[in-house]
Amino acid sequence: MANWQETFSELKSQYVQRSTDRLAQIIELVTKLISNPMNKDLVQQLSRHFHWLAGSGSMYGFQKVSAMGLEGERLCDQIVSQPGAAAPQDLEKLKALLQELSVQFTGPEESGDTTVNLSKARAVVNSGKQEVLVIDEDQKDLESLRKQVEESGFAFRSARSFATTIAELEKRMPEGLILEIPLPDGDAYELVERVRSMPGGDEMAIIIVSKQTGFLDKVRSIHCGADAHFEKPVDMKAMFRRLRYLLDKRYQETPRILSVEDDPDQAAFIRAFLESAGYQVRTCTDPKNFESYMSAFQPDLVLLDVMLPGMTGYELARYIRQDERHATLPVLFLTTQGQIDARIESARSGGDDHLVKPVPPALLLSSVSSRLERARFLKTLLRRDGLTSLLNHTSFMEQAQTVIAQRRRHAGYTALILLDIDYFRSINERHGYPGGDKVLVALSLLLRRRLRQSDIIGRYAGDELGIIADGLDEAEALHLAGRLLADFAAIQHSTLSHSGFYATCSAGISILDAKNMTVESWLGSGYKALQQAKNAGRNCAIAYHEEAVSR
Repeated sequence: MANWQETFSELKSQYVQRSTDRLAQIIELVTKLISNPMNKDLVQQLSRHFHWLAGSGSMYGFQKVSAMGLEGERLCDQIVSQPGAAAPQDLEKLKALLQELSVQFTGPEESGDTTVNLSKARAVVNSGKQEVLVIDEDQKDLESLRKQVEESGFAFRSARSFATTIAELEKRMPEGLILEIPLPDGDAYELVERVRSMPGGDEMAIIIVSKQTGFLDKVRSIHCGADAHFEKPVDMKAMFRRLRYLLDKRYQETPRILSVEDDPDQAAFIRAFLESAGYQVRTCTDPKNFESYMSAFQPDLVLLDVMLPGMTGYELARYIRQDERHATLPVLFLTTQGQIDARIESARSGGDDHLVKPVPPALLLSSVSSRLERARFLKTLLRRDGLTSLLNHTSFMEQAQTVIAQRRRHAGYTALILLDIDYFRSINERHGYPGGDKVLVALSLLLRRRLRQSDIIGRYAGDELGIIADGLDEAEALHLAGRLLADFAAIQHSTLSHSGFYATCSAGISILDAKNMTVESWLGSGYKALQQAKNAGRNCAIAYHEEAVSR
């Protein structure tokens, strides 16, 4: 694959050629307008050409072309808004503007900064086990954090000072770092800055835990490069939820960006530039096809030009916002209209940002990456259960539907395992709702530790958790469920009023028959098997068989 500079050089040559052709069209339109100054349709066509030049010139290093294009666009809009024929002085301005434009593509172009660091935006792929390095001077705190780290499904390493941390990092870079301050032998904020400057340090998730609760301490955490700052006493659930979110970023699919742009020069630049940064990009040149692009491509972010043939970008944004499925979808406007009225209209139509063309590449990349990050975090909050951090009911059902569609295309085994905590109501009555919550969390943590990254785990109902395990037949699913039940039964749970108690759960298993099952029937058969396990005495796993149910 060609690097960005090679791609840009090729796009620039194509741009100069197209702009020369466009200039010839502008000259022809101005000549016709001089002969027929009453024809406002000619003026609108001219405005379109100037709009394209205004938006694309600086992208390819022609700053003056963008400025002249913007001047021509405003002049055409002024002519259209005035009653009657185009004034002679306006026609003279157009002629003078054409003379200036005609020399822009024949002489040396201005130097434009088209370089930008793309490495940070590229998707990071890591197939190794996620490891967390904890730095804490206090041995008791280290042991407590070790338990939390391992229960959350991560590998644990530790260090107790600035010097030993550097030594550990030089051995091997972990995926995450939890740093409690202050340190006995150095400044913790300086340590974070040093970590960020080390090879691979810019990709690490770093969390600072501090006894210092001042606002300036949080600001210093941000400035030194930490991803999060938690004060003591720490809300462990919140901290590890944040850590998992930060680490999961490394395993996300490449974000998809839909660019709606009818100017081929701008469309080509945007696509090539963002693809060089590691994104998937599709270009919709005709807004009439927008709905089909949205449906087929399922973008994670939409870039909209405002001036489009037949409709405006504002109308497309309103269309997006009418669908609740796109509530978190970022919409960015790229337009030559920088007036306050245009910015207000962008906000009113549901836009998340309003970037004025020509957009500096670094600003475009920064806006895209930050909006994608924010949207992904919001999706995580919406898709995850607040207590267990597993997929919520809706998300679990969506994943089940996707699995069925995949299995219809590619044959194979897929097992559904529904787990239900036995006598959960009694647990709540004896130990209170916090006790019941602890039991649920313990089961969810067990599933995270014991199951594969590819397995889908969700909170199907109040005390029912679901597992979709690809590649397991009935015997393998029964064996896995039996191990999970035994491991869970061995866990001792504690509350403030009870030193320790135990709980069990039951499991119902259904093997997917993709040709004949829907999501509802698949889950229904799993639930029937679960009821059979309950009726059989609980703390056991039973697989669904239709003949067994009919008897």
